[in-house]
Amino acid sequence: MTYPFRIPARHGLGVLCRIAMMTAVISGAPPAFAGKARDYLNAPVNTWVTFYNLGFSNRVAPVDAAADFGITDVTTDITSQSLIVSRILDVGGRTGGLSFVLPHADIDVAAGPFGAGEAGIGDVGIVAEVNIFGAPALRKEDFAQWDPETFASFHLMATFPTGAYNPNRSVNVGSNRWNLSPTINYSYTPDAGWTWLELYATTRVFGDNDDAPGAAGTLEQRPLYQIELHASRNLTPDFWLTADAYYDRGGETRLGGVGQDNAADTWRLGAGLGWRIPSVGTVFLNYESTVAAPAGQPEGDSVRLTLAKVW
Repeated sequence: MTYPFRIPARHGLGVLCRIAMMTAVISGAPPAFAGKARDYLNAPVNTWVTFYNLGFSNRVAPVDAAADFGITDVTTDITSQSLIVSRILDVGGRTGGLSFVLPHADIDVAAGPFGAGEAGIGDVGIVAEVNIFGAPALRKEDFAQWDPETFASFHLMATFPTGAYNPNRSVNVGSNRWNLSPTINYSYTPDAGWTWLELYATTRVFGDNDDAPGAAGTLEQRPLYQIELHASRNLTPDFWLTADAYYDRGGETRLGGVGQDNAADTWRLGAGLGWRIPSVGTVFLNYESTVAAPAGQPEGDSVRLTLAKVW
């Protein structure tokens, strides 16, 4: 995510431009798009599942004390793609999985008359997950006869600083730090999978970037806590609609030991649909928008398209 910043009047124009562009890297990487309804539904073991994700986001962060330079806000546009390859496993009779995540992002940042951009492969991730209850490990022939039930699962994602990064650039795709994100989902269905009411709880823990852009020194970030609420309902056996809510709290950054006063306390609302197409896969389309944020915090919209297929 990007954050608001303040620019002392004594800064020269070149330094101003550089600080403005740094808003794209305060979080250390292109923002991961939020989850969606039915993200964690059961799948048959000993299969592969692939996901292709395409997203577009626009965020606007206000700027203080920069009107003399023609800057009132910073706009960040991100086109994000990722390929996820998952292997579904039997973990003691419960469904589990291992996934590899390969992200790509194209970032454009504009601050008044100034602009910068970068595109490339981001930080790769690995996800390990296991069911807690309600999702037994089933082979394909048994899975076809099984009725979905309420379940909960644990997921742990680790990202590594493998993406392109240069501290002399105003915008970076890579983060130059690690990131650990445990998630627990609780997914309730009263009617064998036609309706789902879901809660996802995530904590994101960040390593330090010891080579932050410019002369900022070390970038640190406190944990970011995220809650997602999703309600979805089938209209046909292969088509459903969703309503979504997202809440982020925390995640304040420190540059060179100085707190940036940019902790999140943000609500976003969204809607989406899912369509299972025989012999093709499942298509998900989601939209979300900021509806409540503290004064001075960034706001924006995102659209996401996902194609998932079980092999």
